[in-house]
Amino acid sequence: MIVKRLEGALLDYWVAKSLGLKLLAEAPLSGERHDPDSGHWHPDNYHPSVDWSHGGPIVSNEWYVIEDILIEWFGADWTGSKAIMNFSLSWFMRAYVASQFGDEVEDVAGTKVSWSQSRSFLAQLPLDTRRGQRATMSHF
Repeated sequence: MIVKRLEGALLDYWVAKSLGLKLLAEAPLSGERHDPDSGHWHPDNYHPSVDWSHGGPIVSNEWYVIEDILIEWFGADWTGSKAIMNFSLSWFMRAYVASQFGDEVEDVAGTKVSWSQSRSFLAQLPLDTRRGQRATMSHF
């Protein structure tokens, strides 16, 4: 899948994977907020692509990497892009995912699971990611 096309639950999934967060075994209680210091996530309460309280710290910590990707995608005048002006946090999260895995990620949406059931399913998929490949290659 092309990272620039990720959105919604799928984008949130890849952000969690980029951060190395572990899936919570049980769904959070209704209204329970995501704890950013827990090292865990759950698709019911973790939405970094639309919630600045989740995505903002990532932008703050990874700004230079995110900006480099945006410049690569949109050019030096990326701030004038209507897409970014209208959906800035989603684009920042896409750029962050690309900084960790490259411009393409494994297509996990090609399964026959409906989107209404897929949040937990997505969180449990094993991944063969570029990040994992880089870690393996660094041992040689």
